[in-house]
Amino acid sequence: MALPLRTRLLPQGGPPEAVPGACLRVRADHPPGVELSEDHGLVISPGLQSVAGHGVVEEWSCDRPGQSAREGAIHLVEHADLLFAVWHRPDDRLADHTRQAYVDLFRAIRARGFRYPIRIWNYFSRIHGDECGLERYQSFCIGRARALDEMDVPEDGMPAATAIGTRAPGLFVYLIAAREPGIAVENPRQVSSYRYPEHYSPESPTFARATRIETGIGPQLLLSGTASITGHESRHIGDCAAQTREILANLDALHAAAGEDLPPPAWLRVYLRHPEDQPLVAGILSDHYPQPPALHWVHGDVCRRELLLEIEGVHARTA
Repeated sequence: MALPLRTRLLPQGGPPEAVPGACLRVRADHPPGVELSEDHGLVISPGLQSVAGHGVVEEWSCDRPGQSAREGAIHLVEHADLLFAVWHRPDDRLADHTRQAYVDLFRAIRARGFRYPIRIWNYFSRIHGDECGLERYQSFCIGRARALDEMDVPEDGMPAATAIGTRAPGLFVYLIAAREPGIAVENPRQVSSYRYPEHYSPESPTFARATRIETGIGPQLLLSGTASITGHESRHIGDCAAQTREILANLDALHAAAGEDLPPPAWLRVYLRHPEDQPLVAGILSDHYPQPPALHWVHGDVCRRELLLEIEGVHARTA
């Protein structure tokens, strides 16, 4: 089924061009929180900080407005073919709260007939901090794994996803779900995340490297947060330029695996551990893409300490 889904990045600050079916907007550089817009769309501020001068708003829209609702910690917008939902609570006791977030979200989308997430985002603070003797990213993975087991979600049944450490407190988990599954795409250069050795975490991360969907304006490829990893090992420790090029090789491999009919990236978000690396990374991206996609630069911490950046985004037609 062709989904009525479009996405774009908008300049932050000025009023966006009106889109009647704008169901989800994600803002950086705002106090953390969730609200409903006047046109009944979700507006999520997950605590992201743009690198100076590069603030934008990420927008996802359908062909008409949806119906908004709230259930406990969940805000959602339901469209005939898609559902947008967000769970937001404090990020202390991260394993417990992550488990609760995923259980609540899966129950909510299943109750409405949208059994298949096609994209998930996760943001929380102090990703490398300690929690009960584990790194908080490991606690997050444990909580997610417990929820997926409880909800009978197979390890290869998850979509593209991102998990990034922010500098603002709070756990945000939000997703887009559909009535039919997208196509999970794995990277031939990497081990599937759910096959990672146990030394990375007592419970492996669980996500697809990308998800392909069909829309009314053509295919889209929803890219997970992608880092400088081949096999399951981090590459080019301490070398931001080499890590950037390794990420681009991974993104190119995903594009090839997903199908030659896919358009180039419409937009990319670059998470930088060190904002001062932005000019270096920007130059490499400019050289790599003949038609540069729209870009959002964010100060964020990647799941492994040695990884200096991560890139996510969407291959989609823009007109």
